Amino acid sequence: MSDINKANQYFQQGNMHDAEKIYRQLLQRNPNDIDALWGLGQVALALDSYQVSYDIFSKCVQLATNMPPLWLSLAQVCEKLHRYDEVEFSLSKAYSIKQNYLPTLYALAAYYAQSNQIDKSNKYLSEIIEIEPDNIQAFCLNVRLSKIKCLDKQALKILTMLSSDKCLFSHHEKVSLHFAYGDLYEKIADYKQAFKHFNLANSLQRKKIKFSVSSMNNFFDSIIENFANIDLLFKHSRQTPSTNNSINDLIPIFIVGQPRSGSTLLEQMLIGHSDIATAGELPFLAGDIAQGVYQITGKHFPQGCKELTSKQCEVLGQHYLKSIKNIAPSAKFVIDKMPANYQSIGLIKMILPKAKIIHITRDTVDVSWSIFRNFFSSPEPYFCSLTEIGQYHHCYKKVMSFWQQEIPEFIYGINYQDLVSDTEIELKKLLMFIGLDFQAQCLELNTQSRYIGTLSDIQLRKGVSVAKKMAWKPYEPYLKSLFKALL
Repeated sequence: MSDINKANQYFQQGNMHDAEKIYRQLLQRNPNDIDALWGLGQVALALDSYQVSYDIFSKCVQLATNMPPLWLSLAQVCEKLHRYDEVEFSLSKAYSIKQNYLPTLYALAAYYAQSNQIDKSNKYLSEIIEIEPDNIQAFCLNVRLSKIKCLDKQALKILTMLSSDKCLFSHHEKVSLHFAYGDLYEKIADYKQAFKHFNLANSLQRKKIKFSVSSMNNFFDSIIENFANIDLLFKHSRQTPSTNNSINDLIPIFIVGQPRSGSTLLEQMLIGHSDIATAGELPFLAGDIAQGVYQITGKHFPQGCKELTSKQCEVLGQHYLKSIKNIAPSAKFVIDKMPANYQSIGLIKMILPKAKIIHITRDTVDVSWSIFRNFFSSPEPYFCSLTEIGQYHHCYKKVMSFWQQEIPEFIYGINYQDLVSDTEIELKKLLMFIGLDFQAQCLELNTQSRYIGTLSDIQLRKGVSVAKKMAWKPYEPYLKSLFKALL
């Protein structure tokens, strides 16, 4: 096996360390080895090193201007960096090179759908279907866009293929299709069949996961145990950073809670404000910063947090601020809406004492059902098992109750239903907490063509009342395991 094939194999297996090692060895022999360079960029992207990945892919397209996959990779990292003009340019460049390349056509269709430019999205979907009438990605996106609202001839044909004992669809295609058919059956009010497909999709996802929510209990308990002595741990957060540069004027806003609680809606409202930008759902706290805690102390998060000195807290905070500065270089306030950052609220207070924490909540059963019926690209047990969704809810509530008891002044709580019922009043109170005056642009959503890269993208175009209360009610006979787990 050649070195490049070996490195690519390591990458596919998730062994980033060995893949990177071989890619770098190849580049020492030939700095312009395009395959090794592209592989190194893919490793950087997988490790959430967005700027590094961007620099590598930019060099790739300079060395090999006529390779669509390189431009698609550049577009992918530009999306992570919120450089949407460059996303569109890179996708258009890939299209100009080879107009019938299906990955480019789907990337364009998805990008324009998430940018609320539906006519452009439809153009590329039509081109996909002309080339491959039963293309699974195009079919599923058409269902999401409500271009397909019933079990028409094509839908029935693909369903027959999906149900066959000799089905040749990939795992990802099967999961995508079951979610799509769940949506279709829900549209025609056949809730028994809808639940069947949602359940099949989640069951397929669950089989790929090697751990359970119950195995996470010790981790959640350790968060509380290691942050129990609040006065001792947060003594660092009262000190003024020794460095004096513009990065210290940047204030991160963390929107935390459970997925599907309304964080994207709130984010889109807040970025209507002239002083607020968003970096989306960032992996930095659980990635770079947690790794930094380990490198400094020799102990993993949360145990290592107790060992951090004031200076080390400052260094970690500066590293985080530099990372989001790359994404939003001119903003005064930048949103990080990774829901699971609620686990790191104590660490945030230690390293980013000026940060603003917003905890958004929604009716427990509503949010649990919304999690189950939506396709999360990263399979986790608390996304795809009704029982484990309920178990995870208890873990989340336990940790949030701890933070709210110990550092209530650091956390602003807002409820989804209150937000959509009294939007302007709730936003004024929230912006006061952040330290900003209300701006009317925060109320303008459905006319926006801004990019929304989450599961809420299409829903939010309909306005603020995007989540139907008690949407789970038609499925009540099938939710006994959830109700039991939530007790």
